[in-house]
Amino acid sequence: MKMLRTLTVCLLALICLTGSLSAEIEKPVKGKRYKLAKNHGPWMIMVAAIRDVDDETRRVEGGMSAWEAADAIVFELRKEGIPAYTFSQDEQVAEISSPSTSENNGRRYVAQHGYISVMAGNFASSDDPKAKDAMTYIKKQFNPGFLTDPKSGGILPQTPGRPSAFSRAFMTVNPLYAGTVRDAEEDDMIVELNSGQKYSLLQNKGKYSLVVATFKGSSVMQVGNDKSSKALGFFEKNFGKSLDVCAENAMLLTEKMRNAKKHGYDTNFDAWVYHDKYQSLVLVGSFDSKDDPQVRLLATKFGGKMIRHPKTGDDVLTGETFTVPKIPKANQLPDYSWLFDVKPQLMEVPRLR
Repeated sequence: MKMLRTLTVCLLALICLTGSLSAEIEKPVKGKRYKLAKNHGPWMIMVAAIRDVDDETRRVEGGMSAWEAADAIVFELRKEGIPAYTFSQDEQVAEISSPSTSENNGRRYVAQHGYISVMAGNFASSDDPKAKDAMTYIKKQFNPGFLTDPKSGGILPQTPGRPSAFSRAFMTVNPLYAGTVRDAEEDDMIVELNSGQKYSLLQNKGKYSLVVATFKGSSVMQVGNDKSSKALGFFEKNFGKSLDVCAENAMLLTEKMRNAKKHGYDTNFDAWVYHDKYQSLVLVGSFDSKDDPQVRLLATKFGGKMIRHPKTGDDVLTGETFTVPKIPKANQLPDYSWLFDVKPQLMEVPRLR
């Protein structure tokens, strides 16, 4: 009897969740793409970030594309009454050799391809009761049927940190939202994360700074054949990092850029580090205006460049790298190597309450 009562309560909770959210959305249409827009949110749930395995692997072994998987997840969420959307961003995926072995001693580039984010919910605040209910459902109960089909190619490694398919979902702000979304609780958290940090962005006297490198935690779903060891290895290599490791990388890169002349560069860089709940950022510069001409110069310097792929002959957008030392000795790899964001973004320096 107690078990029956518990089951009834769970079912009622799910009915209340789907009923309260379903009024916000139309009946979902399978195959329709629901794109993220500026008016969604501002608070949302990051359900998953999805990328394709390389084209050659998927041609041989089959499986869904990233867009197909993202659309399928959105459709399943909307069937449960949870408004969900897709959003495309650039992310580093494939490493290729420099076409000129004499350039920076055969330095490495990383080709840029797309990955697709699945965002869910339209919440006014991070502590909205509907947001908490939706988060609990997504992390603990949401399990789309296509993920159990071995032909779909969904790769979601089961680990202690990922007991269910979407257990790493988290609250975030709509990336298209133009305003600043923070509250007193988040301010306290940001102070704690950045306290005692050398070169912390909170010490920057300017109004803006330029984000040149982003280190994020794991929330990624690979797409390809589920038996693809190559894809699984790629997942573990690139997205098995904890936020602690991300923070350490960001702090180390900032310190090395501040002392770049020691490592063979022409100048030191005015670098800053910033941590929030989901990522660590490395920024350059201190600006009082978005129109400061130095912003464009630095964005060009650190931003991605188009180069010819040595194998395909296609022009690909590649990220600039920062290595220590800048020019390694013959037949030696650099001690450290980081990749800058392809599209540096101007960020308002937080002024906490």
